Amino acid sequence: MQLIAIRAFTCFFLLHFICSSGKQAELYEDGLRLDTENRLAIWLPFTLSVLLIVLMGMERMGTCVKKDKVDKDKLPIPPGFVSLTSFTLKRLRNGEESCSSSTFGSEFVSELAQMDTTSNIIDPTKLKKHLQCRPWILQNQLNHIVEESVPERLDMKHSLNTCLPKGVTRGCSSCPECQKVNASWRPQEAHMPILEEAPTFYPTEEDFKDTLKYVASIRPQVEQYGICRIIPPLSWQPPCLFKEKNIWETSRFSTRVQRIDELQNLYSKRKLAGINEKMKGKRRRTLERGSGEDPNKAQCYFEDFEFERGPEFTLETFKKYADYFRRQYFYKKITVADLYVDLNYIQKLREPSIENIEGEYGRIVANPSEEIEVLYGADTETRVFGSGFPSSSNSAETCDYPEYVESGWNLNNTPKLPGSLLAFESSSTSSVLLPRLNIGMCFSSHCWKVEEHHLHALCYMHLGAPRIWYGIPREYFLKFESFLKKNFPELSEHPELLHRLVTQLSPSTLKSEGIPVHRCVQYPKEFVLTLPGAYFSGFDCGFNCSEAANFAPFDWLSQGQNAAELYSEQGRKTSMSFDKLLLRAAMESVRAQWELSQLRKNSADSLSWRAVCGKDGVLTKALKTRIKQEGTRREYLCTSSQSKEMDHDFDFKLKRECVLCQYDLHLSAAVCPCSPNRYSCLNHAKQLCSCPWSARFFLFRYKITDLNVLVEALEGKLSAVYKWAKENIGLAFHSHVSTKDNSQVSETSAEVKKRKFDAIDAASLSRLALEKKMAENSSSSFRDDVVVILSDDDDE
Repeated sequence: MQLIAIRAFTCFFLLHFICSSGKQAELYEDGLRLDTENRLAIWLPFTLSVLLIVLMGMERMGTCVKKDKVDKDKLPIPPGFVSLTSFTLKRLRNGEESCSSSTFGSEFVSELAQMDTTSNIIDPTKLKKHLQCRPWILQNQLNHIVEESVPERLDMKHSLNTCLPKGVTRGCSSCPECQKVNASWRPQEAHMPILEEAPTFYPTEEDFKDTLKYVASIRPQVEQYGICRIIPPLSWQPPCLFKEKNIWETSRFSTRVQRIDELQNLYSKRKLAGINEKMKGKRRRTLERGSGEDPNKAQCYFEDFEFERGPEFTLETFKKYADYFRRQYFYKKITVADLYVDLNYIQKLREPSIENIEGEYGRIVANPSEEIEVLYGADTETRVFGSGFPSSSNSAETCDYPEYVESGWNLNNTPKLPGSLLAFESSSTSSVLLPRLNIGMCFSSHCWKVEEHHLHALCYMHLGAPRIWYGIPREYFLKFESFLKKNFPELSEHPELLHRLVTQLSPSTLKSEGIPVHRCVQYPKEFVLTLPGAYFSGFDCGFNCSEAANFAPFDWLSQGQNAAELYSEQGRKTSMSFDKLLLRAAMESVRAQWELSQLRKNSADSLSWRAVCGKDGVLTKALKTRIKQEGTRREYLCTSSQSKEMDHDFDFKLKRECVLCQYDLHLSAAVCPCSPNRYSCLNHAKQLCSCPWSARFFLFRYKITDLNVLVEALEGKLSAVYKWAKENIGLAFHSHVSTKDNSQVSETSAEVKKRKFDAIDAASLSRLALEKKMAENSSSSFRDDVVVILSDDDDE
């Protein structure tokens, strides 16, 4: 419109100038005044200009009408009715699948990408016209460009994380072990956490001789970190039996499939949602505690809460698989300048550093761009696959590596070392006595967890690429679990799933919540120690093979009791019996005290109990606390008429657990005649069945009065030592004197009385010996060494 006005006024002034110029010349010559004819000459240009304006306006209107006829189906949208996002209505045919974002999601992203990459060939005129007449619904039009704000694009991209393009394609019809790696390293987007390093220790050869003693010496320094790294002396070079041909090429192991891009949130939330759907309408406590239904039926709901199974491999084939993935993922193109450089040097430049891998791993977890799928073999049993350390059960290995077969750092021996309470557990009923293998590749993840029963753990790297560990100190145990429940509310309803975590929370995120996270890098031929109650996680930087084992020194006792109660609250199955370990350790202490006082057997095994007995000993305190708890429960629940003595072999071959909360029943149990093979703990005796309360009866391994005598024996009261040894261990005395040792020892009861028993400081007795070895020593002592006659009167 402005252009039309400018043209009209220009014509007017031109005509007016021409006409008025000619007329003014005539007036100048004749000297005459203006008349009517002169006025007409002045208005004539104006009239012609108006006619031009009308004609040009009519032409413009005709053009607009033609345009409206052409674009009658593309009318502009009234203000306020413009859709913020466009979408496509498309009918799905039978058999077609739809993603969570439906068809539009992938089209939208691909079109945006197409718009960015082809912006140079788009006609600006058509684009402007298209945007002016944008419809709000498209009917099967695929090539539509959407104008959106940046925040909306980010939100849409976030919602499409479940439909990321495949970065790794594994397996085909002919070979399930092959893979195609489409994704690649993005160093410019690295997420590198800034963490404090956990301490590293370098024991001397002398320090390295006693495993548990060394661990006890460094524990105060490790407490604030939760984990640490231990580098053995250079002289300690154990063989790696995995490299032997019969294991490397023939032994097979199962793998699990991990989606690294889903580890932070989506995988866990999807699994939890599935569990909630399965258990809809059923409260957990009603199912497991009030209805009398078998908890194994509830347990099956959670069996799927783990990574899916992958193919089987040998170490040889898995290494090829892992090396190919890492090589393709971190592939770097060779430039022209590289052609003039040594190829070995180029290969080193292309090899990613640990920091490169850690930054890329953090990016995939926090902000993935493709689906990244890896495999790992976790918790492979050594009794099936074999251990990387030599074993005493193999005569050939014993002859070839005698110094390593008996080493305390040989993880086949660590669980049952003298001083470890696991020495009193039976391998037939407990899985924590056997080392476990972990075989990983680049990005294989060890999600956040705490060791079973909050035990100590040692992990040894046999071979391969490093592993990066993250650790949280035990004092932040509750805060960490509170953070998990806040981010995954379903864990509050199903707390037993805490030990099945398949999520990898970022260390930076945890630090922002006030939870300290510490880091350490483990290389081959190094140990990593994790303390009780410390959460830890990590991932592998390439193909590697490691082995881990648990152990339980006496300072674990308080943590073990707390873990047993926590497992009961969560309805979680136990891997061992805490009460069995506690009682057997206490009885072994009584045996050692008896040998010291009666036989003067000052062996290392007998003297090793000094630090754990006495009134302030850690073993005494743990036993006293457990008996006090047990006594309160018995007093509240049952009468003497309802109690019966438990059979000695009640849980000898089969581990007995509460059918309602999985609590271990080594010390006591409740049962009803209506279901003689179903037992409960004292806490859930009322929920065991619907029978009258008087119909139930209770099984007790020991009376509370007998257990109090055991406590007195640990405190150092010798009369309690003799009583418990005689009645419960079977240390009986004989009136005859062995001819074998008659020349060495000959004492009378009077001489026994003269001996100053009080000089023996029971509070200074320390450390445990192996049950089997002690049993053999003690039995032989009674056959050949007992020469003391003690009457009942002398007991006091």
